[in-house]
Amino acid sequence: MIVIDEIVAFEGAGIVSIAFILVVHFIGFYIRGLLGFGSNMPIVLLTIWVLGPHQAILLVALTSGLAQVHLLPQGFRHTDWSIARRLAIGMMAGIGLGVWVFAGIDADWLVMLLSALIIGILLMDRFSLIERLQSYIDLRSPILVTMLAAISGAVGTISGGGGLYFLVVYLKLVCATPKILRSTNVFLAGTFLLFRLILLTYAGMFTPELLVEALIVAPAVFLGSWAGTRFFQASSPERFYNILQLILLAAAVVLFVKGVLFLVA
Repeated sequence: MIVIDEIVAFEGAGIVSIAFILVVHFIGFYIRGLLGFGSNMPIVLLTIWVLGPHQAILLVALTSGLAQVHLLPQGFRHTDWSIARRLAIGMMAGIGLGVWVFAGIDADWLVMLLSALIIGILLMDRFSLIERLQSYIDLRSPILVTMLAAISGAVGTISGGGGLYFLVVYLKLVCATPKILRSTNVFLAGTFLLFRLILLTYAGMFTPELLVEALIVAPAVFLGSWAGTRFFQASSPERFYNILQLILLAAAVVLFVKGVLFLVA
């Protein structure tokens, strides 16, 4: 643990555990810098082993907010507002539901729900479920857009990340150019992070200890983001993403089995 002005950060965690948390955040935000998304799920799945599930998810909510600040201006340049407005409204409703579930759920059940949600997200992404449905549905239907956004907001809030995967896949199908896709995604990610932080703060979920922990982890966050962006050209993002999917799926399955065994014991 670390004590700063009588505030105890990472209480009960040894120096090895704290170093592990820093390394995991560096790797997670390296992934975000490399791929443009995907930092939260690996961070939550790994830090949950040394932190409680609520603490792990709340910590990544704060660090994601820090990392997103410098990207927000890009979210207003080429955004497709005809899609973004409906998605933002639906997402806010989903975040409200997600905060309500997150604040009231027991830690053991949260581990189960978290791992089940991440397994579902990864399988849907792996087998391109949304892409397979595009020939049967109107992707710009207001009802579909609102429902998809609400589900994404709720899932992303409960799991700490992953819900926006749905939106990334969806935006790939409806945005006219990569520039519009990136700008719209940055705007929605910023909206999600900001509104989630506001509701979690209102619910009293953030403690002084968590705020100090986020500041301690911040250098690893910014360094990881910089490194991922810096070395993007020297790597193969698509191949890296496929490997990442398999690692995350295996980790989520292990976590789910662990949760089941704990609950039935």
